[in-house]
Amino acid sequence: MRTITLFAILVVIMMGVFYGVIFATGGEKADMNGKIIGICHANPHDENNTQNSILVEGKVAGNSEPHNISVKVNNATVILQENGKKRVNASFSNIKTGTNVAVIFTGPFMDSYPPQTTAKQIVISS
Repeated sequence: MRTITLFAILVVIMMGVFYGVIFATGGEKADMNGKIIGICHANPHDENNTQNSILVEGKVAGNSEPHNISVKVNNATVILQENGKKRVNASFSNIKTGTNVAVIFTGPFMDSYPPQTTAKQIVISS
């Protein structure tokens, strides 16, 4: 009986590790894949420019035409860098013009040109 209980506990732990790895390595699909064509750094001295943002040119999921979208990057945005098959934590300073990114959006789109939204997650690739 003790062996069965220990085996059941081991199976539950292994399932938790397996699902944790899937969750941490990007189980959620990107809303947009593209290239950064512009970066706007927050200016603490300008009340109209208090958030970092990037301008991304690429394809939005479900649409075959390329678009430009202004993406706000706030403190809740998770920024990751692909390092081989692994993803490691990164920061806004790792984002450079010309870098390929996959972006998951959060919140509504502002009806402007270009459209504006906020990033939940940014994954930096090559």
